[in-house]
Amino acid sequence: MQQISRQEALDYHEGKRPGKLKIVPTKPMSTQRDLALAYSPGVGEPVEEIARDPSLAYRYTAKGNLVGVISNGSAILGLGNRGGLASKPVMEGKAVLFKRFADIDVFDLELATQDADEVINLIVNVAPTFGGINLEDVKAPECFYIEEILRKELDIPVFHDDQHGTAIISGAGLLNALEVVDKQLDEVSIVINGAGASGLACAEFFISLGAQQDNIVLCDTRGVIYEGRTEGMNIYKKRYASRTSKRSLREAVNGADVFIGLSAKGAMDVTMVRSMARDPIIFAMANPDPEIDYDLAKSARTDTVIMGTGRSDYPNMVNNVLGFPFIFRGALDVHASAINMEMKIAAARALADLTKEDVPDSVLAAYGLTSLVMGPEYVLPKPLDPRVLMWVAPAVARAAMESGVARRMLDMDDYLNELTERLGKTEQVMRFMQIKATRDPKRLVFAEGNHPSIVRAAHSIEQAGIAKALLLGNQDHVHELCERLKLDFEPEVLNPADSPELDEYIQVLYEARRRKGITLTMAHEMILQENYFGCMMVRTGYADAFISGLTYNYPDVLRPALQVVGVMEDREVVSGVYLMIVNDQLYFFSDATVNINPGVEELASIAINAADVAARFDVEPRIAMISYSNFGSTRGVESDHMRAAAELVKERRPDLTIDGEMQADIAVEPDLMAQLYPFSEVSDANVLIFPSLSAANASYKLVNRLGGADKIGPILVGLRRPVHVLESGAEVRDIVNMATVAVVESQALDADDEGLASRMFNLWPIF
Repeated sequence: MQQISRQEALDYHEGKRPGKLKIVPTKPMSTQRDLALAYSPGVGEPVEEIARDPSLAYRYTAKGNLVGVISNGSAILGLGNRGGLASKPVMEGKAVLFKRFADIDVFDLELATQDADEVINLIVNVAPTFGGINLEDVKAPECFYIEEILRKELDIPVFHDDQHGTAIISGAGLLNALEVVDKQLDEVSIVINGAGASGLACAEFFISLGAQQDNIVLCDTRGVIYEGRTEGMNIYKKRYASRTSKRSLREAVNGADVFIGLSAKGAMDVTMVRSMARDPIIFAMANPDPEIDYDLAKSARTDTVIMGTGRSDYPNMVNNVLGFPFIFRGALDVHASAINMEMKIAAARALADLTKEDVPDSVLAAYGLTSLVMGPEYVLPKPLDPRVLMWVAPAVARAAMESGVARRMLDMDDYLNELTERLGKTEQVMRFMQIKATRDPKRLVFAEGNHPSIVRAAHSIEQAGIAKALLLGNQDHVHELCERLKLDFEPEVLNPADSPELDEYIQVLYEARRRKGITLTMAHEMILQENYFGCMMVRTGYADAFISGLTYNYPDVLRPALQVVGVMEDREVVSGVYLMIVNDQLYFFSDATVNINPGVEELASIAINAADVAARFDVEPRIAMISYSNFGSTRGVESDHMRAAAELVKERRPDLTIDGEMQADIAVEPDLMAQLYPFSEVSDANVLIFPSLSAANASYKLVNRLGGADKIGPILVGLRRPVHVLESGAEVRDIVNMATVAVVESQALDADDEGLASRMFNLWPIF
């Protein structure tokens, strides 16, 4: 990461609008009636309801999604005691992290007092505003006292992140690091350097995870905290005083398995690293510079050194952002009265478990990496991993319910759906489709089975219960990939040349294509190609769908699909549909991949194909035939084709709502349509049919790039059985999405033909 200059940081915080936060209303505010509902007299009703039952504040106000981030600035990270007002940029930063990672709203409060009792009194009196309190940058030992009293006084979660966040994240990393070096938590010796809020919290948390207190040595600037020491002690340090003759950090580290640094730059040196036990674990978390330089510590020994820091430019960043947004998310969603040890342990174990999962391509790209598997350089998830929300928040919520601090009980399947919505409409849509897919999983065959992305996607598909994956490739190579990627997965791998069905497939293709220029020898050569072999597996019913295209050109997959699988009887063409998600609205763009200049018959089929796709996403299609003309305003061959195609669709499928020709802005603006063309049968169209491949292709790409829309596709539709062509270089997430679409499509086709399609291949014409 490039260095950030002082002026750059100041300019960022100033900008056109100073600060990093603003308040945005969540209800309509456009009419006088809206304002009357929002304030007077509308507010009177919820006021009376909350006065009658205070728990209804979670129902009628933002309390349930609102956290107070509160500081007196007495221990600003790396800067010391600068006072409450100076801490405001930090607290605003904390607020945007809450919003960015867990969709939690924050009011930040900076207190102009250093008196612990005043801090407590102020927080107690503002607490009804919030669903939880996040204490930040409050110095020790006052922070322990403040949190302890607030936990007793308040019935909402109180969480001092400098203590517990650091403990939870480092605890998760420690669990995985010990697994990597094959050591047991209840046997290792741990040295914690730094006896402030974070150090004491780490000691407490590690013991809760299973470490033995007798194996933990705590040090401060005066050395080891031992029984009988009086200088620089307080009641909190006394709890962790050791029975030991060691008096210095250097002595304590000698022979230790684990070093936890929460102190200052230079606290550790190479000699100390070399004195530690085999395969030492060093979490040097001082900021901005660790207790010992990363490269120095790694090069000090020849065995494994697992090194973690608080910095993003080194592996194993111990970052509290992995914890507090998601811990509060789970706590808020069950209306928890506290964040207890059970919830903190659940968060740590969820993070540790997530680290063992295959890492999404988006995360690898964000960090400029090609792969990540759990090992010395990866014992914690990356902070930008979007899956943390889906792992940590449910674990925390479940622990809250099981430990008795939840006041709202959740159905966990419904809760996962709720969390998915917070990740965005695309994730919500695909989770809905995955749920449909898991109700009747299918057999999917993949070309390019030797490719790591295909193997990873197949693993994800089977893990999620979406489908059984069949890979075309080399069995030994695929199994080696699984081992290297640490995937607990034994896929079914098929080599076309070794298949017992090879002769049958050759004969079927030859019989179907012998009057179209194909000899028996040519049929043999074609079937050995993955795209022909995979399509034949679908045609003969051995697989339900075929997916290819990661490294092939689009025609290389489409041609075998048309020749082997064939077009549906009631369609003129196969076409490609992109699902575009724009401002949480779903639109289906077609044909963006196959037909260059379709005629009237082809356009009608393209429209019906796109409507079928919309229906599989449980969207009622409203089809607009897009042109430069509105209902005959400008006559021309293209506009005439679009109008004629709309009429043809009405004849073939009277159940569909379709109109046109019309311009694109009219199609998607219902108010404009009602004003100018009130007679139209379509208002607020969601299926947009373009007159040519170039128009559709340019439109979806511009909406994606300039409008920031998400896309799913291309979804190939109109074939007798599902075959889908991946975009070249597609990410694992895209492959899984396409597989999900293929399964749902196969389910729909089975329902349409009572499951006969995959078994009646001899009746299919091959084009």
